[in-house]
Amino acid sequence: MSKKRLEKAPLIFVQAQFHFTDLPSRQLGTEQELENLHKAMMDIGLADRIDSQVVELGFQLNQDTSKDGYFQVKQEKNDMVRLVFKGFANCRAVELIRNRLIIKTTEYTRYEDFKIFVDSILKVVEANITALGKVLTKQISLRYVDIVLPSQQYELKDYIKPELLPFHPTFATQTVGMSQSFAITGDNRAMVLVMEEAQPTQSGYPGRWLPADLMEPDHRASLTLSPAIDGYQPGKNYGIFSIDHQVDNPSTPRWSQNEMLNHLDSLYDLSSKAFWEALTPIAEAEWEIVNE
Repeated sequence: MSKKRLEKAPLIFVQAQFHFTDLPSRQLGTEQELENLHKAMMDIGLADRIDSQVVELGFQLNQDTSKDGYFQVKQEKNDMVRLVFKGFANCRAVELIRNRLIIKTTEYTRYEDFKIFVDSILKVVEANITALGKVLTKQISLRYVDIVLPSQQYELKDYIKPELLPFHPTFATQTVGMSQSFAITGDNRAMVLVMEEAQPTQSGYPGRWLPADLMEPDHRASLTLSPAIDGYQPGKNYGIFSIDHQVDNPSTPRWSQNEMLNHLDSLYDLSSKAFWEALTPIAEAEWEIVNE
């Protein structure tokens, strides 16, 4: 069956995330396991090892019976070891923390190629971190981020269906903001679509390319972004379009590479469909559809 793609695709970032039950060691594995993992990552082109940390904030609501039923909010802060591997040209990265494996790329060609990369990572980490093959899978997600840069002839509203854009009241001289849609796509499956309309900086060009929650806190682990800005008309509002599709596993099955990849396939299918449905004919013409 033929597939279509965009010759001038606005896609700049793709991420697959596998959320599982906690590894028993806060250090992720033994020193020897981590050394072996680094060697294996080097073999597939991810030679740069970065030892970092991630801070997670959580809130716990406790009822204080001594105060007429009032609730007390307790904030919890967890510092977790984060291990990042990056490849040549800073276009690919793999992040491992105690309960998540995250695979990122800013050099995306097609889903089939990305899936091969994900498959190789799943095999490498399971082969070198013994406990990982015994964890239970809780959630799998696939995320795409596109940058919509209007050309001289058009505005942001000409590229994306109006129902996904922030509201523009007639009396407003300038509008920025965010529109979010939440869709149930099946049993224990959900998709979040976020369209952010942003203003460029004083230079006339965008100052931020990713949603706030994807901004990398450790500059050593940052990836190189390559937005297609050649046709952009400086000074115009631009869009950051994010599609985050996820499946929860309430039965928490044991780690299984084949099952995880099958879930990824199904997440991709509807994510791709949502992307094409969001585009206007103007976007398809300007970004040039190619049938394969």
